[in-house]
Amino acid sequence: MKISTYNQLLAIATLVSGVAIFATLWNQYQKVEGISRDHYESRLLVQTVAHLFTMSKTWLTTQDLLFTGRQTYLAKGVSEQSSHLIDTILIIKRKIPVNDDKYLAEKLITSIEKNNNTVLYFNGLSSQGMKDWQKNVEKSDVLTGQYVEDLESLSKRVSSNNNHLTDKLALATSDFIALTLVMVLLYILLVLFIVTWFSKYIVRPIEKITELALQPTHATQSIEFRQNHAPLEVVALSAAIQDFTQRITIEKQKLEQERINVIRANTKASVIMDTMPCSVLLVNGQGKITECNNESEQLFEQDKINIIHRKISDFLPALATLTGEFDNDFALKNMEESLLAPCFNNPHIEFSGRKIEIDDTDSYLLTISDINERKHSQRALTALSEQLINAEKLASIGQLSAGIAHEINNPVGYIRSNLEVLNDYFTPMLAYINLINTSDESNAAKILYEEEDLDSVVEDVEPLITSTLEGIGRVSKIIKDLGNYAHVDDKEKETIFIDEVIEKSLTLVANELKYKVDITKCLDARVEVLAFPQKILQVFINMLVNASHAIESQGRISISSFAYQGEVKISFEDNGSGIANEHLKNIFNPFFTTKPVGKGTGLGLHIVRSIIEDHAGRIDVFSEEGKGSKFDIYLPVYNR
Repeated sequence: MKISTYNQLLAIATLVSGVAIFATLWNQYQKVEGISRDHYESRLLVQTVAHLFTMSKTWLTTQDLLFTGRQTYLAKGVSEQSSHLIDTILIIKRKIPVNDDKYLAEKLITSIEKNNNTVLYFNGLSSQGMKDWQKNVEKSDVLTGQYVEDLESLSKRVSSNNNHLTDKLALATSDFIALTLVMVLLYILLVLFIVTWFSKYIVRPIEKITELALQPTHATQSIEFRQNHAPLEVVALSAAIQDFTQRITIEKQKLEQERINVIRANTKASVIMDTMPCSVLLVNGQGKITECNNESEQLFEQDKINIIHRKISDFLPALATLTGEFDNDFALKNMEESLLAPCFNNPHIEFSGRKIEIDDTDSYLLTISDINERKHSQRALTALSEQLINAEKLASIGQLSAGIAHEINNPVGYIRSNLEVLNDYFTPMLAYINLINTSDESNAAKILYEEEDLDSVVEDVEPLITSTLEGIGRVSKIIKDLGNYAHVDDKEKETIFIDEVIEKSLTLVANELKYKVDITKCLDARVEVLAFPQKILQVFINMLVNASHAIESQGRISISSFAYQGEVKISFEDNGSGIANEHLKNIFNPFFTTKPVGKGTGLGLHIVRSIIEDHAGRIDVFSEEGKGSKFDIYLPVYNR
């Protein structure tokens, strides 16, 4: 049953028992009260009878005076006393509960009335003789005697009835007291029973649940909260507590395991942080270092105690604004190179930052790497790269040297031939000039002019000089372009026109191309690019030489350039042998080549891509084996 049902039953039982006890006691009380009232009335009746005795003595005394003294005037007083006695007896009659006693009262009244008539008769006997007087006296004595006898009998009955009522009242009172005690005791026992039962079936299960719940937490035994002999709510509550306790135990075990895992994770995190090959710092929103790992001690050359609570800008000035505040925006940079404070011997570092939230407070996690060795390696790599580029440049010069020599030999040949012809022309011209200067030899001069055909000599001199100057210009241009190509670039980039560099590259590879390649040009860039001229020239020479090598006998190379959306696009397209698909992904790798052994180093395209990337550009290749290749180079336009 439910506790509410138990409470209802207990309330009903308590109410019914209380009502029953009250009804019993009230009934007994009413009986005692009734007997007490009867006893009170009986005592009043006894007192009234006693008073009647007193009145009767006075009445009899008055009659004696009347009879003995023959004082007839007392007859009226006796008559009045008789009336009072009758009234008193009538009162007593109304109060007498027993019919026999009422009959005695009626006899008393009858005796008084008869005696009163006799006494009244005395009033007229004053003048009579003694004989009638005596006769009435005797008659009155008989009546008064009977009256006294009946009055004594009535008094005895009334007294006896009063004594009976007294005993009855005492008995009823004692019974009432005993009953009251018994009822109170029974009620107390009932209450104790109810309390005991309530404690056993309601309170005790709850106390047991509480006692079990208060057991020490380190107890390993299984605790059973379920209560079977209890109200439904307590049974349900105990079952719920049992289930809840089991869930809590499971959750507690999970939490304990999680706590152990957290401790292990923290230990692992600490070990990982302390063994990381870079400095890890936790910085608050004000720029103060709150945590650091062991690597930070080596980087900052100080103990943790001297690092924590100091400003990060004391070690890394770049993280401070102009006002000295913590620059939290700059702290969120990713792989940003910077310098430590000037007091450190190895200043080059690289840092990354992330914003994290700890205890509702913004913090910054910084990782700082020492890149001094990398800087040294980069300088060494840059030097090596320059050496490779120069080596490739020299290799290209070596490959082009024969063609360049041939290109130079042609103009030098006809310059020599022109100079020999001019030398042959010079002898007759000098003789003619001498004759002209001698006035006596004018005819001889004319004859010599005609014989040496000096008209044709004069006509040939100007073309010969022009052709010679042109050859000298070609030689000068080739030597200049070759010198520019062999020249090492300055450390700073300069602005160049891409189309001019393409023309220079064509000049240097002209002998490589002119016997088997038709060049098609569409140069329309007409913008400046910030670059190293010799490196860009090397790129274009490599593109042209590679395209020439891809053409076995006769072919075509198309060169185009134009500016679009802030970039210059330079395209080199040939209809040579092309590149196999399986080789496309490797052509820019160093030392990869598809040429026969001894024909290539495998560094040409690798250096090309390196140079283009150094100029913030990119290179794309499209090729189909047997149909040719196309290389698209993109360089950013220089905006002044």
